[in-house]
Amino acid sequence: MMRKFFLCLALCAATALAPCDAMAKKSEAQIQAELERFVLVYVDKANKRLAVNRSKPRVTREKGVYVARFTEIDRTSVTAELRPSNSKHFQYVARLRYHEMTYECEGKTRRAALKGPWKCTNVRRLTEMPRYVKGKWEN
Repeated sequence: MMRKFFLCLALCAATALAPCDAMAKKSEAQIQAELERFVLVYVDKANKRLAVNRSKPRVTREKGVYVARFTEIDRTSVTAELRPSNSKHFQYVARLRYHEMTYECEGKTRRAALKGPWKCTNVRRLTEMPRYVKGKWEN
């Protein structure tokens, strides 16, 4: 009998102390703002993680000249579209689109090839689908 009383008391206390669902949920505008911040951080991290990036171009010798190359995501090309999800595992999904650009420079020596000017030689259009899970964006 006492056990049921304490169980009931604990349940009532937990219900009374739990935050209201309306207060706990974020608005879609807040989630959109979080998505925009996530995208900027994600692009910066992705550009640094690329094996051949602006700070570490790869230089090869091709047909008698040195060619320096690197790849990076063009920040001006990034778009993120928020969509509600039908999944029971996450509330929102985003369509993240961007251009991955490959730049090259040629020179008679390695140093000349690394000096520039860089010209864009290839553009890949990529799409990713980050998810909003447990209050944060993840990819």
